Amino acid sequence: MYRSKIIARGLLSSFVFACLCSVAAAQTSIRVTVTTTGPVGLAPALAAFSDGSYDIFDNGGTATAGLEALAEVGDLGTILGEASTAGANAGAIVDGGPFFPSGGTASATFSVDAADSSFSFAAMILPSNDWFIGTDNAIDISSLLGAAVGTSLPTIVLSTAYDAGTEAEDFAFGPGGGLVGVTTASMPGGGTSTSNPISMVSGPDPFASFANLEPASFDTSTIDFTGGSIATVTLTVVPEPASLALAGLGLVGLCSMRRRRN
Repeated sequence: MYRSKIIARGLLSSFVFACLCSVAAAQTSIRVTVTTTGPVGLAPALAAFSDGSYDIFDNGGTATAGLEALAEVGDLGTILGEASTAGANAGAIVDGGPFFPSGGTASATFSVDAADSSFSFAAMILPSNDWFIGTDNAIDISSLLGAAVGTSLPTIVLSTAYDAGTEAEDFAFGPGGGLVGVTTASMPGGGTSTSNPISMVSGPDPFASFANLEPASFDTSTIDFTGGSIATVTLTVVPEPASLALAGLGLVGLCSMRRRRN
């Protein structure tokens, strides 16, 4: 009888180990953390994992309907649908609202398939009405797939601002005006539509040309897009929830057998 119990415990341990290995091989749990490092804020951000076939945007190209909604009002609904249709594993990174300037941060954890070796990101720049930051080219994350817990990629530094080209620059239609004291905003997303290509925004005082500027509330000269960091993104492998559950199940079983033995 005692020998049978030893064999049973061994079989249970082997089963749990095999399950853990199977889960680890199939999926990797990756935490994505976004932190603002400059004087502008961000709206809720999009993170997407794919096999390389999904691309949020191309500089010089035309913004999709989803990117337009993201860049104008921080709405991720449409672009999440676009990502899903393209086969990407995408989700929102949000922690109670916008990311405030200079140190605002939030994170989300994604369960990533073994084939999803590329990472893409985009977020609206506040207080603009159609600017955003993002990865023009997907980031290779293959070294994270199946890696040990705690493994991270080098921090992704986002220092380029983009104009989606979908709306004339006007603070009256920027949803993030309140972050910098601009109070004219009343109808986000309702500005003068344009059909310009996506382009980079660079140089000092990039907001100076916006309509409905309130100099007393917002000193645009403090903003400078000449290569300085706007935000950073870090990706870190964390414990897979399913693995933790299986480990717990195995421990419960082993403890139960030990109690019966005693």
